[in-house]
Amino acid sequence: MEDNERSGRPLEASSPEVVQQVEMLLAEDRRQTCKELAERADISAGSIHTILHRDLDKRKKFSKWVPRLLTEEQRNVRATISRSHLRRNRTDSSFLERIVAGDETWVYSWDPETKAQSAEWRSPGSPRPQKAIRKQTSLKVMHIMFFDVHGVLLNWAVPPGTRVNGPYYQWVIREKLRPAIRRKRRQLLENGVILLHDNAPVHVTRSLLDMLDAWDWEVLQHPPYSPDLSPCDFFLFPQLKKKLRGIRFDTADEIENAVKEQVRRLDTEGVRPGIEGLLHRWQKCCELDGAYVE
Repeated sequence: MEDNERSGRPLEASSPEVVQQVEMLLAEDRRQTCKELAERADISAGSIHTILHRDLDKRKKFSKWVPRLLTEEQRNVRATISRSHLRRNRTDSSFLERIVAGDETWVYSWDPETKAQSAEWRSPGSPRPQKAIRKQTSLKVMHIMFFDVHGVLLNWAVPPGTRVNGPYYQWVIREKLRPAIRRKRRQLLENGVILLHDNAPVHVTRSLLDMLDAWDWEVLQHPPYSPDLSPCDFFLFPQLKKKLRGIRFDTADEIENAVKEQVRRLDTEGVRPGIEGLLHRWQKCCELDGAYVE
């Protein structure tokens, strides 16, 4: 017995013409699904999948959250400043040792654990653990913190109801940070402090800059919208809050005591990677032409 001859179904739908058609459809909207592309190209979804992966070498990537959609000019500024700091580090051996990084952060009475923290070891067939979505509580305390390669210099809890404006931030620098540096790092005052904080309005008031200039303190240039280049944002605060997630505090005093305990832990474990990590991030920022560093 033999089969009768018939035209049959074509073995390949990915002809150059079809591949070009799919590429043009994809250029119109990169969020289309394989099913939507198949309907518009009049071929099977399986063929679309093959064309996308094999012929066009495409992969579907999820969007990532970034602090801001940077303009080309802002990316250029980030790359330029990063290159300048890298050059300075190569010529100044004490550059990183003199940096004092600081910022403000809210510490809540309850913060949910991350997905990684709530992960459990289970057998392959068991269901995934579930967690209810909860919001951060209203009770919170703002902490102003500064640190260098040797440890945390200042952990200041802002009293409830206090507005952190320009004069108050200047008062913290004058009455809290400078005495702490004199007490803990006297040599740093003699070598010259390089203050690294972001460009928030309270950080760039004229009176504050005049005061720092009178002390011969340098303010390290920091590009706008760049928390990924701030040691407090990419190292200190995440490390500080990691151990506090999932713990509920009933009063502001309990929050402050817990933060103090975590500061002691960080001093013991060492915070040098936070400052030295700047070199890697500046280098990566240059390689990415000013894009955000993960």
